[in-house]
Amino acid sequence: MTAVSHRRPANAREPRTRGRPTRDPARLSLGRLAIACVPAAWLFFAPVSASGEPTTLVYPPFGHCLGIHRITDFHRFIYLGTRTKLSNPTGIAAVKLKAKDDPSTESDDDELTVFGLNTGRCEIIFNTSIYEASLYGSCGSGSGEFREPMGIAADEDGNVFVADTGNDRIVRLLYKNDTLRWIKVFGSTGPGERQLDHPTAVALGPSGTLYVCDRGNDRVVVMTSVGEPVRVIDGDEERGIRLERPGALAVVEGEDPWIARGRDFMVVSDRGGERLLRMTREGRIERVLDARELPVSDARFGSLAIDFYGNVYAIDREGGRIHKLDRDLRYVTSFGGSGTGDREFDDPRDLTLWKRFGQIFVTERSGAQYLWIGTDIMDLAVEPPAISNTGERVTMSYLLTETSRVTIELLDERKKEVGVLVSSRRRPVGLNTERWDDIAARLAEPLPPGRYTFRVTATPTYSSGKYFHDTAELPFVVRETSPETP
Repeated sequence: MTAVSHRRPANAREPRTRGRPTRDPARLSLGRLAIACVPAAWLFFAPVSASGEPTTLVYPPFGHCLGIHRITDFHRFIYLGTRTKLSNPTGIAAVKLKAKDDPSTESDDDELTVFGLNTGRCEIIFNTSIYEASLYGSCGSGSGEFREPMGIAADEDGNVFVADTGNDRIVRLLYKNDTLRWIKVFGSTGPGERQLDHPTAVALGPSGTLYVCDRGNDRVVVMTSVGEPVRVIDGDEERGIRLERPGALAVVEGEDPWIARGRDFMVVSDRGGERLLRMTREGRIERVLDARELPVSDARFGSLAIDFYGNVYAIDREGGRIHKLDRDLRYVTSFGGSGTGDREFDDPRDLTLWKRFGQIFVTERSGAQYLWIGTDIMDLAVEPPAISNTGERVTMSYLLTETSRVTIELLDERKKEVGVLVSSRRRPVGLNTERWDDIAARLAEPLPPGRYTFRVTATPTYSSGKYFHDTAELPFVVRETSPETP
């Protein structure tokens, strides 16, 4: 079996999501770059991926971000001066606020408000406009104060929920008129129905339901947006599995307009990141994945996010990488490595994903990074690697790291197209197989003996598909048919 791979980003056709064209978030004037790439919101960005680099996640093109994708304390100073400094950034949330949306146009749909926890200073950093940022909070246990906050979530109505870890509570805030206002506190220290013990993460569904990792009590607490208890999930009695120190979670609800299939589920990491569980919103466990099952050394599952197709992204803080799994928790790939260079993460802490456009924000030790969901073609192989020109069955296999539009061409020795075997067909994440019983008949062209090349092109369905695609090539031989012996 022959296997060769070559990758390069290039232009591609406009992608679609749920039958509607996704807006191109890179089609922005220079005056709007602050919100599109270096918004005062993040404060927490190196050029577009080069040929041959992994493209499961990609950097926005230069015209979108002027080559900047990592925010550091330098960028914080530009927006906030001496008012604060970055100190242990952790939780992050991104949302398109109704108050910031012009319903008469889609041109502003990618302009997000991003809330980031600057945990070392017990505050939230957020953007109030394209060019301006603001702060909220200080250290303490009273109104307007936090102690070691770790998780944050927000919705389009401006509701913001903070897992105030050190104070054993959830804080509800409201974004209005470019400020955050203190609304209510849920919880107090303890194991009771309305109590919490070191809540580390909070997720918010479109139904308004809150999901809280109550780590010290070995459970997930589900409550309404006004703090009324809905249920407690501490394991699955039927399967004999109990939660142990859950540290992160991500939830998809069927009501979410930006999730495929409309099927809801929840993922939770526990045991210090050694285990990942997929369960229903009611707590019935459907799948358990041990970090030791991943084909990478010393893997861990930290903060979690779910994309439009239900794929799961898990921060691996110690490994400086992001693990990607499909909706059934089957391993897809890992991206990154520890460091401060391109395609590296420096002690990553949290991530949030804006599902509509496939935008990802990752907080690090001293800032944050901004990436787009791309796609990678891996393990491309064909069997047999050579056939006679009389025609034989040919089987091609390849792994995609993201649902993509796939085109497969056959090229001659001069790299001139002989024909197209697959034309912009949607293929799912994971292993894919293509079979042709007679390539010449499929192409309706004779295939004289010679050396050929299969070219496979995969284009992500997110907005990045207009600017990136992955290409892999594989040699193929058509042999001379031996004359029959009389």
